[in-house]
Amino acid sequence: MADKAGIFNTHIDLSGEVWRWKDNVLRDSSDHVLAHVRADVISVARQNLLIEHNIGAPRFRLRATSSKGNLYTMGQMSFTVNILTADCDHKRYKLQRVNPFRRERLISHEQGPVLRTRPRGDGSVTVTAASDSAEEIPLFDAIFLSYGCVLIDGPGIQKNIKI
Repeated sequence: MADKAGIFNTHIDLSGEVWRWKDNVLRDSSDHVLAHVRADVISVARQNLLIEHNIGAPRFRLRATSSKGNLYTMGQMSFTVNILTADCDHKRYKLQRVNPFRRERLISHEQGPVLRTRPRGDGSVTVTAASDSAEEIPLFDAIFLSYGCVLIDGPGIQKNIKI
C-alpha cells in the first residue's frame, strides 16, 4: 500500500543535479544530506527502509521494507550482474550496465531511462538523470535503486558475485 501523500511518492527531477553516495551517505549537488545508511537501515527525512541483502552469495539479492510497509526488491536475472531488475512498491525497473566491462548503469522503467549511476575512483558513486528529458521517479525509488548500485558496483564488491 503506497503512501500517496508522503515522501515515498514525491517525484524528483534530477536534470542538472548530481547526487553522490560516499561512505554510506547520499548528498545532492549542494552537499545536503539526502539519505544515510546505518546498520542496514536507509534513513530519509524521518522515514526508513530496512534493508536485507546477500552480498556474499553467488546471486545478488536486495530487499527493503519501508516504515509504511512498502516493499522494494532488486536482483540479478542471469548468471552475471550485467542486468538487474527491481520492483519498487509495484513499479518495475531494469538496471543495465552500459558496457559489460564497466560498472556504470542505466536505470529504466516502462517509459524509458530515468537514472544513470557511475562509480568513481574516489570510492563514491554518482547518480544523475539518464538524460535531459528523463522522466521523474519517486524519491525512495531513486534512493533504493542507487543504493543497490552502490552495493553491487561500488568499491569493495564481493568476489563471489559474477561480473
